[in-house]
Amino acid sequence: MRWSYIVPRFVLLVLVWAFFFFAFDPLLKLGIRKGLEKGLKARVEITGLTTSFFHPSLKLTGFSAADSDDEFRNIVEFSELSFAAAGTQLLEKKLLVENAALSGLRFGTARKTSGKLPAVAQEPPSELMTSLKAESKNFTLERVADAKAGVKEDYAINPDDLESVKLARQLEEDYNKNYKDISGRLDMKKYEAALDSLKSRYEKAKGEKNFAKQAKEYSRIGKEIKQLNADFKKDKEEVRTALAKAKNAFKAIDEARKKDTAAAMSKMKLPSLDTQSIARMLAGPLLAEKTEQAMKWMTMAKRYMPTSAKGALKNEAPRGREVHFPRENTYPTVLVRKLDISGELGLEDPLAYTGTVEGLTNQPQVYGRPTTASLKGAKGARRMDFRLSLDATGDAIRTDSSLSYSGMPVKELALGSESSFMVNITGASGAIDAALKTSGGDLDGKAAVRLTGGTFKASADKIKAAPLRSAVQSSFAGLSSALIETDIKGTMKAPRLAIKTDLADKLSKAFTGALGAEVKKAREAAQKKIDEALKPYTDKLNKLSSSTQAELDNKLNGAESKLTGAGDKLLKGLTPSKVKLPKFKF
Repeated sequence: MRWSYIVPRFVLLVLVWAFFFFAFDPLLKLGIRKGLEKGLKARVEITGLTTSFFHPSLKLTGFSAADSDDEFRNIVEFSELSFAAAGTQLLEKKLLVENAALSGLRFGTARKTSGKLPAVAQEPPSELMTSLKAESKNFTLERVADAKAGVKEDYAINPDDLESVKLARQLEEDYNKNYKDISGRLDMKKYEAALDSLKSRYEKAKGEKNFAKQAKEYSRIGKEIKQLNADFKKDKEEVRTALAKAKNAFKAIDEARKKDTAAAMSKMKLPSLDTQSIARMLAGPLLAEKTEQAMKWMTMAKRYMPTSAKGALKNEAPRGREVHFPRENTYPTVLVRKLDISGELGLEDPLAYTGTVEGLTNQPQVYGRPTTASLKGAKGARRMDFRLSLDATGDAIRTDSSLSYSGMPVKELALGSESSFMVNITGASGAIDAALKTSGGDLDGKAAVRLTGGTFKASADKIKAAPLRSAVQSSFAGLSSALIETDIKGTMKAPRLAIKTDLADKLSKAFTGALGAEVKKAREAAQKKIDEALKPYTDKLNKLSSSTQAELDNKLNGAESKLTGAGDKLLKGLTPSKVKLPKFKF
């Protein structure tokens, strides 16, 4: 027996076994924790991690990840994650999980220790959050006792300080850039080259002696002409849609103009009476906080989501050629077909829910189907239904999500700002209906929150004028319900919120009735000065959009006429009747 051959190999096997038995799990646990901490910028804890080699599986327990914005709160935690991998695919360096389970999933739970990491800079609040908080804080009621004192004839408006002017300048810059991109999409050179190629083939086919070959080539040319026309029409529609979208962004100037008016009224120590300003003052900070949290999750998910199919079948050989043979089943590098989820929503009187996530993969282009999620929960009169579809199979990531949650307990809720005005709501029942679609970085969504059966109390201590204080308090007397609505537009980096609430309608009527015409007069004066400062920029934008629209229309119409005319001429000539057929004698 050759011991010199057996012993070294036996020792090697023992060392490999010892590594996987004693060291692999701790190293994997450390790697997962450090990787997540780098991405989340907050502490991550994992109580236990166990893997099995002979029956490939993993179990992770006691997971919690701190919130980078609140060191004593977890952004997410769960009790256990477990799955078993298919052994055959592991041999191909692929992780295929048919069924996985995630239990005890909760959000926003309290921490006993700080989750802040050393030497990690705190991220500043978003521009949306900062803006809405400032609006709410600066909404003033200080000088309503003598409204006339707030009206200053020499009140100056600096265009450089106006949000509407800044936005108009940015829109002009964006529009010029977008127009160049839009105009560049309509590349007539590729259509002209395709037409020239078809003409050359047509001339060559005209001289073909063989009737069958000529007919076959004419048929191909005809199909390609029709496809060329279809491609042009598709490009034309995409160009018009992109141009309309760019022009539609101009509507945001009106929203910024109203914010400038509210800011001007604040500087004059007078309240803005329009319902949109009041709605943003009341519900803006709360909605901005929830929107910012959602954007944070979406940005984090997008960071790790592949957006291109390049590299899915990448050849890694340094030289030579690697031939890929088609297989009956081609799997992504990582694929979890089904993940069962269970958890609780809310901290006080939590709602238990269950659901599934299907098609979770790192190569959606290879998988060829969107990732979907569905969560449901019910407890007494409470109902929760959440659905999500994430499609990353194309060039841009598209999502479509909806949330319906009724019977939500609202024990305490404060709207507004302590420095200006607040509405305290207690003992209410809430219902949320929200829907959001994204395409790339673009946002399009709506949300509505209805509060019923609660007590509404206006915090009117800072209102010095007795008539106004009385009017505000009486407007909320006996009130037991409220509706808050918001439209979400813009991009993930710069979301825009349009907010409405019937509470603002009541406050606007109370302010208007108590203050008379003086505040209205001040508002109109401020609005006039803002419009005068803004007019040169809006005129320039309108002129720019009109001229570019006309230029693009002429370009589109000319290109379409040229392409259609040349194509129709070729189609008419695609008749193999000119070929002389042989004569047969019977």
